[in-house]
Amino acid sequence: MTPGQPPKVGTSSVMKGKHAAPKWPGYSKTIHYEITGAGRIDYQFNPSSTEGMHGDPHDVVRILSIDLGSH
Repeated sequence: MTPGQPPKVGTSSVMKGKHAAPKWPGYSKTIHYEITGAGRIDYQFNPSSTEGMHGDPHDVVRILSIDLGSH
């Protein structure tokens, strides 16, 4: 619900390196969200995207990968 803030469950961190760069204009660097014992999700978000049919500014989260395997 709040992709730009630390999660209430699990941990998140901004990834480092060339793979962390935003893939689309206006999006964040890649955020690595780790759910203890359940896996991890890498995503980027845009708090004011105008993508979509109506073009109104809204939050958009794009999931880049989901890994449910063990670390």
